[in-house]
Amino acid sequence: MNTIFRLFLLLFLAIVCVATSHSSLEDDLRIAEKLLDEFYEFNPAGLKALLIPGEDAAQLLYYQAWAEAAHYRVKQRNACVIDKRETIHCAITVTDDFGLTMGYEATDTFSLKVVGNKISAVSFEGDDPPIFEALFEWISQNRAGVLKGPCKDLFDGGKTPAACSTAVVAAAKAFMAGP
Repeated sequence: MNTIFRLFLLLFLAIVCVATSHSSLEDDLRIAEKLLDEFYEFNPAGLKALLIPGEDAAQLLYYQAWAEAAHYRVKQRNACVIDKRETIHCAITVTDDFGLTMGYEATDTFSLKVVGNKISAVSFEGDDPPIFEALFEWISQNRAGVLKGPCKDLFDGGKTPAACSTAVVAAAKAFMAGP
């Protein structure tokens, strides 16, 4: 009887652990989806409330202001997914002033870690085509003031993300118009 009770108790604890783990992953996904809502609704206070303060949070808040100034609009938002290391990946295809000017769409992919119902780590990357890199090379050669002025410390502690984004859009228009 004692052995049966122990087996039952172990089985019960195993079920509770699996259920708790599953619930936690669902909560993490919910938090990731909420982060995307706040990011693309351009609500910095709501976004900040989801983030553990630090460098990743500061970069994401910079990027949000940059995206708002460039009129990012969600074209396709896929559900976030969790990999084997419990990192959450969220891919969102957007239209923006850069793409409209230069003839492309881009997908932002956010990679997130959640700890205690807060985003503890976040990175993001886009799949901008080579022409976007060519634009920045052109800016460095033809509009160096953009990189020394509004885009000083771009995504690395810069203080004027909206002004930077607006300046890069203006440069993109000049770049596309040609010499």
